[in-house]
Amino acid sequence: MPAVKPFIYLFTGEEFLRRGKIESLLTELVPGSLRTTNLWRFYADDLDWSVALPQASTPSLIGGAQVFWISLVDELKKGDFSAFESYCAHPARESYFVFEADELAASHPLVKLVGRFGKHFHLGRKSGEDGLEALRNKLKRFGKVLTLDAWQVLQERLAGSPRLMDMALDQLILYADGATIDEKSVLELASEFLRYEPFDLTEALARKDVSEALKIFHFFYELNGDMTSMVGLLHWQLKRIWQAKKILAHGGNQDEISRTLRIPPFRLTSFLNQVKRFDFQTVERLLEALWKMDWNVKTGACEESVAMEMFLASTGAG
Repeated sequence: MPAVKPFIYLFTGEEFLRRGKIESLLTELVPGSLRTTNLWRFYADDLDWSVALPQASTPSLIGGAQVFWISLVDELKKGDFSAFESYCAHPARESYFVFEADELAASHPLVKLVGRFGKHFHLGRKSGEDGLEALRNKLKRFGKVLTLDAWQVLQERLAGSPRLMDMALDQLILYADGATIDEKSVLELASEFLRYEPFDLTEALARKDVSEALKIFHFFYELNGDMTSMVGLLHWQLKRIWQAKKILAHGGNQDEISRTLRIPPFRLTSFLNQVKRFDFQTVERLLEALWKMDWNVKTGACEESVAMEMFLASTGAG
């Protein structure tokens, strides 16, 4: 008899948007006290169905639901899902599978299984556009509007963080003259409201200046009090550097980088200088370390501010 509640959840799209949704689901399914025993973590290269499925079929010794979180699903071969498909015919009542990938085609066997037994959440451009629309509606309620250039500067200066952008808009609504808020007003606010900007954090990492990186982290953390947002800011910057290096490695130029990554003219030169100071291996190592740090926080293995401090301190090694 199939479980009444969906037992498969698939999250695709922007990584840190989907991680926020996954964390909400984990909070619902597995209390923090049970995560060390009832939350199983796999990647494509270490997933062994002969281990995972028998465990899923066996009730937890201490009770409660079991969750199997599997990342990089797009790197698994389509034929690798035959064993899981057989399991889906007779799933255990309190075992749940959470899969994530950047993208999966509609023809992928997992997408088809999710259509029958679970839920698929795609977090991408639409989610970001929905967030911007909510901010536009807020401005509209106060009789204000931002020019296109002003929006671009606001997003760039605040790394697209909805929370920080919302806080900045509160200030603009209060102090900007007139109904139309232009790029100059945003730049003036940024210089007064922000002692640092997210770009400065990766600049400190590029210089291996741990002391400065810690100062910048504490500034933003004290400003918004949200570690998920902090990790997202840093990930956003590092991911863009990695993407820029990939474009250059395939023969692209700075115009392609500016167009593809939407780097505004005032930022392009300094961004490219950062790109030059990082090599592929360093950026990938930082992204992996950032993910491990975020995982330790979410599983309760480490207090969030201490975890970020340890991560930043480790960047000065070598």
